[in-house]
Amino acid sequence: MKQFFTVLLFWACAVSGTFAQDSKAFFDKVDQFMALHVKNGVVAYKTIASNRVSLDELVSAAGQKYKFASANEEKAFYLNAYNVFVIKGLINAYPVKGPLAITGFFDKQTWKINGVSLTLNQIENDIVRKKYNDARIHFALVCGAKSCPPLPSYAYRPALLEAQLDKLTKQSIQNNSFIKINYKKNTVAVSKIFEWYKVDFEKAKGSVLAYINAYLSKPLPNDAAVTFYEYDWSLNGK
Repeated sequence: MKQFFTVLLFWACAVSGTFAQDSKAFFDKVDQFMALHVKNGVVAYKTIASNRVSLDELVSAAGQKYKFASANEEKAFYLNAYNVFVIKGLINAYPVKGPLAITGFFDKQTWKINGVSLTLNQIENDIVRKKYNDARIHFALVCGAKSCPPLPSYAYRPALLEAQLDKLTKQSIQNNSFIKINYKKNTVAVSKIFEWYKVDFEKAKGSVLAYINAYLSKPLPNDAAVTFYEYDWSLNGK
């Protein structure tokens, strides 16, 4: 009888989510990993490849089932997990020229995240973009290429997430190598990210130019010509 009630209690807890993991431990591990292996947006792939234990632990932790206390906790979890999976996918093929050198890197390879198997594209488009409707995530999800916004050397945290996303967006848009402004010619050349996800930026501010201007100390005129430069898919590290 005692054994029966023990099984029943386990089943009830599983259904209610009592045994779901605490995401704080995952955030802490991501924070330690990024601080150790990322500097100024450059990922130390060679060092990671020489000892993969901590990365494998992160991948395993991301696959556990979690019960989130807030939308920001859930959002931060998916942003962190995406970046961890990108690094893991590249390490699995290392040495590698970049993500596009790996067949199906974004749309075929699957990763277990929060108990469900998904591709990177599904995590980005079916969960993060669809659920949170926040264009700033395009400066937080880092695809492993040089033309991506730089990967932070810290984890995204629920309590800090709004400030972190604002900071990353502002840093990217005010970076002259990411947003190439010519005030004399009234032109601006921007990343393909603004073309691929144009609808997100338009939904947020009305247009790509208006979105960029929202983060510039010296906004461009409304008639400025916007062009898109070619994306560098080579590896964002060594």
